[in-house]
Amino acid sequence: MKIEIRRRWTLWLLSINAAAAVLYSGCATAPEHSFNSDFGESLPAQPMYSIEDENATEFTIHVHQGSHATSDERVNNIKEAASAIAKAECQRRGWEKWQLNYIQERDQGWMHVVVAEITREKYVAPTYPQANSSTNSAR
Repeated sequence: MKIEIRRRWTLWLLSINAAAAVLYSGCATAPEHSFNSDFGESLPAQPMYSIEDENATEFTIHVHQGSHATSDERVNNIKEAASAIAKAECQRRGWEKWQLNYIQERDQGWMHVVVAEITREKYVAPTYPQANSSTNSAR
C-alpha cells in the first residue's frame, strides 16, 4: 500500500514538473509577422511570415496563409510575399547579391506553406578597362 501511494505521488509530481517546464520554457520559434501590415500590401491570402537566422551568409523564411484563398491565388500570394521578404531582409543586411531557394512547399489543409532559404552570394564589383592614353595620343 505504501509503495503504491509513493508511486502515484511520484508520477503525479513528475507530470506536474514536466508541464511546468514546458510552460516556462516558452516557444523557440521566431515570432510571426503579417506581410500585409509590414509591407503595406493587401494580398487576399494574408501571408504570415517568420525569419530564422542561420548565420552571416544565410537565413530561412517561413511563409504561410493567414486566411482562405483560391488555389492559384494563394500559391502566387505566398511566393510573392516570400520574394519581397527576402529582398527586404537582404537589403537590411546590406547584401548586394543573394539567391532564394524554395526548400519546401506544401499544403496543410487549406493553408499553403513555403519555406525558402536565402544564401548570400559573393559580390564582385565590375571592373572596366581603362583607356590607354598613349594609344589615344598617337592618333
